Amino acid sequence: MTNLKPVDVAIIGGGWTGLLTAKEITEKTSLSVAVFERGGPRKLPDYALTMDELDYNIRLRMMQNTAEETITHRHSLKDSAVPVRQHGSFHPGTGTGGAGEHWGGASFRFLPDVFTLRTHLLQKHGAAKLPEDLSIQDWAVTYDDLETRYWKAEQMMGISGKAGNLRGQKVDGGNIFEGPRRQEYPTPPLKHSYASSMFEAAVRRLGYHPYPTPAANLSEP
Repeated sequence: MTNLKPVDVAIIGGGWTGLLTAKEITEKTSLSVAVFERGGPRKLPDYALTMDELDYNIRLRMMQNTAEETITHRHSLKDSAVPVRQHGSFHPGTGTGGAGEHWGGASFRFLPDVFTLRTHLLQKHGAAKLPEDLSIQDWAVTYDDLETRYWKAEQMMGISGKAGNLRGQKVDGGNIFEGPRRQEYPTPPLKHSYASSMFEAAVRRLGYHPYPTPAANLSEP
């Protein structure tokens, strides 16, 4: 067995969280970091030549195997915990990049009213029309509290897109219903396909406001 050189910080899991945490630590401190990832590495030719829909979309070879690392679930405290055998739409990845490796890249911010949804419901309907044990609560933070954090994350991930609400000014071509942004996206939106160009033209004629999906896929270096 080979003993590796000691490090100051060990991070288990090379997904979005682990890799970005390692980046932040090594850029801002003198600490040494090792990231441990159990999944095998994949190279660009692997995606182009050896991955097919049956293996990766049906047999989920890029995902964690529920038979090997079983999580359990119960609907109430009175129930016995039972194993989860299918992840449904939640597919935890395995390999460097984790679930980010097979993520489509859609990267939206929460809308401002999501952070104060309980207050919004009370103002709209009144307390008398809502159940006393309403589980919906306001967040402890607001959209404005997190806006600079959103921007930092978008820069780290290189999000491509088009602002639709830039410092309170509605911008045609972006999502005019989003919360106000202080900065434009780090990179421009991805190029339109022929089909999406036709879709945009059609819905504009109907009076709607199409916009490119903000994506964690670089549109330029």
